[in-house]
Amino acid sequence: MLHFFGRGSAFDEQQNSAFFADEDDVILIDCPMSSFHKLRKMNIERLTESGSIRIIIILVTHTHGDHVSGIATLIQYAFYVWHVPVVVAAPTPDVKEDLRYLLQRLEGCDSQAYHLTTADMLKLWVKDVIPTTHAPGLNGRCFGYHLSIDNHNVIYTGDTNTIEPYRPYFTEGSTLYIESSWKKSPVHIYLPDIIDELTELTTKNIGVYLMHLDNEDEISNAIEGTMIKLAPLYKDN
Repeated sequence: MLHFFGRGSAFDEQQNSAFFADEDDVILIDCPMSSFHKLRKMNIERLTESGSIRIIIILVTHTHGDHVSGIATLIQYAFYVWHVPVVVAAPTPDVKEDLRYLLQRLEGCDSQAYHLTTADMLKLWVKDVIPTTHAPGLNGRCFGYHLSIDNHNVIYTGDTNTIEPYRPYFTEGSTLYIESSWKKSPVHIYLPDIIDELTELTTKNIGVYLMHLDNEDEISNAIEGTMIKLAPLYKDN
């Protein structure tokens, strides 16, 4: 369903970022610098079944550096080296303007190298933009997504400190990618608080995958014996 270039939290070397492909299109969910470097080193044509890439789309959840730090560099590399156009999709118009400032004013990206839009324009894959709460400094600017990938219902929480806004989307046969922390904090979901609920979801034919991990070893131990899994890392063979 989704493959991950990294599943670590902000201070991890492999920060959280996922992707899926649809024919010749590659859709990234966020792009930290660690994901850009993975993309730079790989044969990107392998990301699609056809072996070619028409366009790269970056779907942004929020503007913390561990989610957007690689976007400008990817835009420039795709333009000058790969000759592949990039679309950056913000969750809302407000976040779109934040990204415009970042890409245009701070990074100076060539205006011909990318197109900036909002996620509601990607109706083929984006069914709902889900507001959530995360860090106080980004109140009203943090989101998850309800996606349709190969006609499959996918819920992607992004960074969040609550599972509440995602519960209406937990239908049988869905797949949930949910952030998970071992250290308790006010800005992330503390795994021990929700592990029973997640375990219950897996009994209802809902796939549950943990991402944005701050302590992978402890989290792996905590889910041992359940059907909860860690987000699958992509391997460029």
